[in-house]
Amino acid sequence: MRTLLLCLLCPLLARADAELIGQIFDSEKRDGGVLEFAVLRLANPEDLDGEPIAVRTDRMGRFSLKLPAGAYRIGDIRKPSEKDPSLFESYFGRDLIEVGHAPMYDIGVIVLERAGSYLQGTVTKGGRPKAGVTVEVFLPGAGVPSGATAMTDSNGRYQLQFPDVRWRRRVAVRVAEGESGQVFAGAEVDLWVPGRADLTLPDSYAELMIDLTAPGETRVHLHPAGDPAPYISHRMKGTSKAAVSGLAPGRWAVTAVCNGGMAHAEVDLPAAAPVAMAIPAAARHRVSGTVAIPGLPADFDRRSLAVVARPSEGGPAGYLWAPVGRDGSFSFPGLAAGRYEVLVAAGTVFEPLQYFSVRGSALAMPTLDLGSPRELTLSARADDLIK
Repeated sequence: MRTLLLCLLCPLLARADAELIGQIFDSEKRDGGVLEFAVLRLANPEDLDGEPIAVRTDRMGRFSLKLPAGAYRIGDIRKPSEKDPSLFESYFGRDLIEVGHAPMYDIGVIVLERAGSYLQGTVTKGGRPKAGVTVEVFLPGAGVPSGATAMTDSNGRYQLQFPDVRWRRRVAVRVAEGESGQVFAGAEVDLWVPGRADLTLPDSYAELMIDLTAPGETRVHLHPAGDPAPYISHRMKGTSKAAVSGLAPGRWAVTAVCNGGMAHAEVDLPAAAPVAMAIPAAARHRVSGTVAIPGLPADFDRRSLAVVARPSEGGPAGYLWAPVGRDGSFSFPGLAAGRYEVLVAAGTVFEPLQYFSVRGSALAMPTLDLGSPRELTLSARADDLIK
């Protein structure tokens, strides 16, 4: 978080309250108009929140107020968009202002973003706030870091800005406690509806032993139970054992994928015994065909479409999938014999993990009994995919 460069306008005088001045522009860098917000007086310069001091601008977006020496932050600023009242122009910078004993400080111009939201929360350990740990946001639906990070303040609080949010989106938040382990939490952010994710660091971390039986090299993915996206991934030989350490105690899901076959299990950590994962060396069959999606807009990105096969015995969708071509064709080179649900889905491909993050889907075939190569004709409603 940057510190605003304060322009010292007058020489140091008596220790009276200083005047803080500034101006707010809208997203098109015009005068912001009359706005109400708060300047936050901080007990500690590292804090994100403090005692609010109400501020009201004039019609040109200008403001001034008297403040004693100390540390402050500009609070959140909100303004309905003139072009679309359902959207907001906003500012979540929480920039630090250090006021000394000069008579006047000018913080310059604050420019509002067209839309946005933010994610906030508290990190604790042993019932106490945990200061100085890094909170990281992962991309929605997959264990890929987004690059958005924040550090907790002295009260264990953090805040991350999402200036491009225009609809509800799911995110995952991680705190890695050095090399000891990592903790995940899920949250949702929406247009001007702040998301919240509080994380509690455990006193100790657990180790998971995996006992794998598979016909070849296998990708093993771990994710907190209830969240289908992989956050920790390992490559394992066909028949082997491995230990994964640094996992927070609680319920975890394990998904193994090998050559068109898949196995899934859930385990409570710490676990007394290894989790056994078995992918039979069953025959693999080619499954191909076409997909029709009436009503799909002409500008829809068809690269975001896939056909997803989900084993009927359980497990998340997104690990067995085939892209849909511009002509509606798709092809699985080989799926293990068995029973599946077949979905037509829209989402995002995460190539490093060979995972398809499903954003919207339609059940195109409730039951596919696969025992030989198949040619399928599938259809889905556009409304089910555009969410």
